[in-house]
Amino acid sequence: MSFQSTVRLAQTAGIVGEVIFDGPQRAETKILQSADPALNIIGRAFTQDPTLSPDASNFIAVGGADVFAGILVNPLVYATAGTAAGALQPTLVLPNETQVEVLKMGTIIVDLTTSAKIGDDVHFVIATGELLAVAPGTAPAVGNAVVPNTQVTRQNIPAPGLAYIQLTN
Repeated sequence: MSFQSTVRLAQTAGIVGEVIFDGPQRAETKILQSADPALNIIGRAFTQDPTLSPDASNFIAVGGADVFAGILVNPLVYATAGTAAGALQPTLVLPNETQVEVLKMGTIIVDLTTSAKIGDDVHFVIATGELLAVAPGTAPAVGNAVVPNTQVTRQNIPAPGLAYIQLTN
């Protein structure tokens, strides 16, 4: 084992999907049931798909154009089997049939696919659940949907990457 050779001047923002500030929070437990389980990634948007089962309120799928269920959160609570590279490799991907938490109200860290400014609205890609920031009041582009009552907070980000968003549903 070698000695530490780098000292960082700034702490990391955190891990994608972590709830980061005290305040009102609203989350629900659901069961993952996406068409492509490789897209069940913590920090992405999920919807309740009424075609998944007779009791659709318990099942969610990544992205989608159905009722917004929330952002998949709490990456440190799920037992995972690693990746193809090994059983102990870290991953943010969860298999279908996993019971998870989705956040509808609170402040979390996410991975945006765009740059962002404080106050920007947050949309998601219907096909993948990936999040992006847009100017306030911008209508969703074709293939995107709005994350209801959500905006970028705390700091501007000049390039795609980690950002703080606040859901006030």
